[in-house]
Amino acid sequence: MSEIMILLLVGVITGIAVCLLYRYGFMAVQIKRAVLYIGLPNGARFSSCTGFVKRILRLKDGKTYRITFEPDLTDGDISAEIYDVSKQTAVRLNSEIREGCIHAEKGKRYYLVIRFRSATGSYSLKYSDYKE
Repeated sequence: MSEIMILLLVGVITGIAVCLLYRYGFMAVQIKRAVLYIGLPNGARFSSCTGFVKRILRLKDGKTYRITFEPDLTDGDISAEIYDVSKQTAVRLNSEIREGCIHAEKGKRYYLVIRFRSATGSYSLKYSDYKE
């Protein structure tokens, strides 16, 4: 009986830790199928990848950020989208539109979703303070 309680307790603690890591932007939710996928700090390299990677962006309130998306594809399609809590698109970037700006409003959380469609290649995503 005590072994079951210990396993249950470990499971609950692990679940809480995973939720907290996701909530504060340290962990991503990924649903994808790929021959090869190597995640990098601000991008990835992949082969025949289909699916998405979703994470919470850690942006400081009241700041405006310039988002730069640099896909380097040999096949397929990739896009990067930033949503607010109400699932309204704040920025949508792809192979044609590679730069956008977002103003982080106080108390709002923003989600980054990278979508792959049979994509082979790499991408990098950088965000920096916007200066006019």
